[in-house]
Amino acid sequence: MSDPESRRKTIVVLIKYVLIVLRADDHGEGGTFALYSLLSRHSGISVRGNVNSDEDLTTIKHDSIPVSDSKEGPNFIKRSIHIQTALLGVVLIGSSLVMSDGLLTPAVSVISAVEGMAVPAPSLTPAIVPISCVILVILFLLQQFGTGKVGSLFAPIVFLWFLAIACIGIWNISQYPVIFAAYNPYYAFDYFIRKQDAGFTDLGGILLAITGVEALFADLGHFNQRAIQISFSLFVYIPLVLVYTGQAARLVLDPTVIANTFWLTTPSNPVIYWIIFILAILATIIASQAMISATFSLIYQSMQLDCFPRVKVIHTSEKVEGQIYIPEINYILMVLVVIVCVIFQHSANLTTAYGVAVASVMIITTTLLTIVIRIVWRLPIIVSILFFCIFFTVDASFLGATLRKVVSGGWFTLLVAAVLTTLMSIWRWGTVRVVNHERSQTPDFDKIFKGEKFEKFEIPEKNLDNVSHEITLENSNEIMLGNDNENISIDTGFTRSPGIGLFYSDIGTKIPLSFTQFVKHFPIIPQNLVFINIQTVADPKVGDSNRLKVEKVKNYEGCYQVTARYGYLEQVSQGREFLLLLVESIRKIDPINKNLIHDFNPDNGSVTYIVGQQFLCSKPDTPWWARILIGVYMFIYFNSRSFYSNWDIPVENTVVVGVKISI
Repeated sequence: MSDPESRRKTIVVLIKYVLIVLRADDHGEGGTFALYSLLSRHSGISVRGNVNSDEDLTTIKHDSIPVSDSKEGPNFIKRSIHIQTALLGVVLIGSSLVMSDGLLTPAVSVISAVEGMAVPAPSLTPAIVPISCVILVILFLLQQFGTGKVGSLFAPIVFLWFLAIACIGIWNISQYPVIFAAYNPYYAFDYFIRKQDAGFTDLGGILLAITGVEALFADLGHFNQRAIQISFSLFVYIPLVLVYTGQAARLVLDPTVIANTFWLTTPSNPVIYWIIFILAILATIIASQAMISATFSLIYQSMQLDCFPRVKVIHTSEKVEGQIYIPEINYILMVLVVIVCVIFQHSANLTTAYGVAVASVMIITTTLLTIVIRIVWRLPIIVSILFFCIFFTVDASFLGATLRKVVSGGWFTLLVAAVLTTLMSIWRWGTVRVVNHERSQTPDFDKIFKGEKFEKFEIPEKNLDNVSHEITLENSNEIMLGNDNENISIDTGFTRSPGIGLFYSDIGTKIPLSFTQFVKHFPIIPQNLVFINIQTVADPKVGDSNRLKVEKVKNYEGCYQVTARYGYLEQVSQGREFLLLLVESIRKIDPINKNLIHDFNPDNGSVTYIVGQQFLCSKPDTPWWARILIGVYMFIYFNSRSFYSNWDIPVENTVVVGVKISI
């Protein structure tokens, strides 16, 4: 008898993930999106629609993305838009598979633990599912307190759990010490030779010993790379190897324990058994917690890359930026997991659906990391080839075995992953077109504020899938010539009204499309124009002294570009205190501005907030499939949060400028 679980735990979890994959973090974040972000940055491509990074209003920045300084020129990712699209598609599929697996992990973990009470007390079997559902609901309700607080509560339990299973493993090994011979690789080969096709199928069950590895990687932002590597190598790995080896020993002595291996190899002493049962319940709650946290991390990362609709994200730690809580996702996940428990009823039913998603995403991670080794880590190509050949072989063997489960339940996770991938792809598709449209339609600032006589100005089309747009200023008067070294008054026929107009940009430090649309349709513009970009930084809090970066837009009178920085723990606020700080900052860099009087009162209605809202719509000749995509995108758009929804902006002073984008 061999011990395949221990071998797979060593090869896949310890060597591949803990020692290698965890090193491929993106500023402390893990998961397939982190790998994509790494590859994008080091290939010199933007994660927002494959366009150049934002241009600054005062000084043009052609590209702020770190680009490899290799003398070899652009790599194969940079050179091919098709490879970039395929790469993003693979990442979306991988992330969707992990999230779909998140529906099963809490359910199968908790139910399998609760089923332990049916071994000594079979009459309690009907209560397994109700008790499991109650435990899961409590677990999801605890998420609002944050991973840090929940984790500190679980830490002593984890210690006792691994100590307990190590003791169980030693106890089982003591009954058949010869089991250590199973570590001889010969027995592994002999096992598959003897079992042949059945041995290959058994890999699907062995995979259950390593499920959670992708959650381990995706969870990286909630913890710490070094802490995970040390704790797993020195504390987690040894008890797991001992308990699996002990189970193998008991299976040699009594093959019937395979019906419920863990509980039937646990000492039958009532006191010991029920202590282990309680610890098992708590341990599976912790395992479920890891999967929930991983789901939060993946969704947050996908939002950052424009692959998921905006949802409310709450940062729960001042020390670790990656510790987050997403209320909407938490409760949706809670409902779906409870439904899964009710539908599948038994852990045996769940395990038939379990593993297909894990095996698939393991192959995706291996493929992406192979590219990271070459492009990001800049190791010789032979290292990439060796890594791929070794771990792809292992992962492919698991995937081949689990694919046999598709008909008997594996279809569930694949179906959920397919739905998630489709929705994220549609959201990305629509958002990229909105972003590209706004960037391309941003006019030359000088044509609005400098000396030209015109009735209209046109914006050149920039690869927008036949999207075209023309902004016209009707009845415009002559714009007076000005000198760049002097303040330039705007004389376009507009009436300048007292007060401040705050124009918000959702795409970075460019003139927002809401401004160009505003000046197109309104003959009155505020005396002071402020173009604001909200930026979240990696620090938990930002003091008022570092809150604002204010610059004049060249020397145009009353025109300013502002970057408002907020820490990840801070609530973005654009209310009274922000306005007072903004006016004070403007006075410092432009003391001759006579329009901002010293007794400025933000409560007198002199401040107008202008935000943009883009709508995708179809042309008469738009293909039917594009019409469907537009319809789905707009449905999601209207049911997701706007980027300014929680900014404390007074509703009565807000103007929403809508723009229709025809595709």
